Amino acid sequence: MKNFLLLCALAGWVRVASAQDAPRPNTQVVSVGAFGLAPNAGLQYEFRLTKHFSLGVQGARYFSSDYPGYQAALFGRYYFRPAAPAGFYAQGQLGAFWHDGQIRAEMPGYSGQSATRLKGPGFGLGLGYQLLLGQHLALNAGLGLKFYFIKNLGYCDCGYVGDWYTTGQPGSVLDGQLNIGYAF
Repeated sequence: MKNFLLLCALAGWVRVASAQDAPRPNTQVVSVGAFGLAPNAGLQYEFRLTKHFSLGVQGARYFSSDYPGYQAALFGRYYFRPAAPAGFYAQGQLGAFWHDGQIRAEMPGYSGQSATRLKGPGFGLGLGYQLLLGQHLALNAGLGLKFYFIKNLGYCDCGYVGDWYTTGQPGSVLDGQLNIGYAF
C-alpha cells in the first residue's frame, strides 16, 4: 500500500512538472470588431480543428440608417501554414441576415413607403491574416466577397429605399473584417 501511494504521488508530480514545461498552443480565439464594410459591431469565436483548419461562428449588429439588423455566419478557415489559428488563411462562410428596411411603391393612385423585414441566406469567400501578438492578443484582418439573396419584390413598380448592395450597406458584395481578440 505504501508503494502504491508513493507511485501515485510520483505520477502526479511528473504530470505537474511536464504541464509546466511546454505551454499549450492556442486553439481558440474570441474576438470583437467590425464584420463588413457597413457600420456594425460583432463577436466571433474560432476553434482550431487541425493544424491547418478551423471552424467558427460570427454575429454582427448593423447600425445602418437604411437597414438596421443582424447577420450571423458559420465559417471555415484553411491556414496555409500549419499554425492555425494564426497566419494567412482562405475563408468560406454560410450565413443569414435579418434587417429592417423600407419599400417605396409607385402605383397609379398610390405612392408611399412601407416597412418590411428582409431576411434570407447567403455565402461568402475571402482571404485574411490573423496575427498573434504575445501569448493571447490576436489581430485579424480580412477581405472578400459575400452574396446574400434578397427577396424579389415582384411585378409592382417597387424598390427598396437605400441601395442594399452598395459599399457601406449590410448587403455589400465587397466584404471585410477587422477585429481584435483573445487567443487561448
